[in-house]
Amino acid sequence: MSILPPQIEFRLTMNAKGLRCLFSMTVVLFLLTLCVSCGEGDKDTQPILSKPEMVAALTEIYLSEQKVNRLGIPRDSAEREFERFKQVIFKNIGISDSIFKRSFDYYMDRPAEMEEIYTALVDSLSLREQRLDQPR
Repeated sequence: MSILPPQIEFRLTMNAKGLRCLFSMTVVLFLLTLCVSCGEGDKDTQPILSKPEMVAALTEIYLSEQKVNRLGIPRDSAEREFERFKQVIFKNIGISDSIFKRSFDYYMDRPAEMEEIYTALVDSLSLREQRLDQPR
């Protein structure tokens, strides 16, 4: 038998369940926040390509894209062919497409550094073009 009237006992029970539910939601939110923040922390420690490596990769990708464009095939076929070219490029350079994408995203978040990369890319492509135009 309870010494409390039935209405008060019911309220105390509801409050206890409510607290238990609130505590559970707090724990879930804390764990979710912890997992998300840990995932973001790992992103900073994952490797990215250096600027010269990025220039080399972008140069090869650009040249491959031009080769595919010269094939004169429909766009959807060209896109599939270009994806195959990119995989070969990444294999030859010794990187994965995920490292390239992560590096690209990293430099896109830093416009000054990305500008340096694109300046070097244009210089590299110009130099290659000059070498091709020179008589042998």
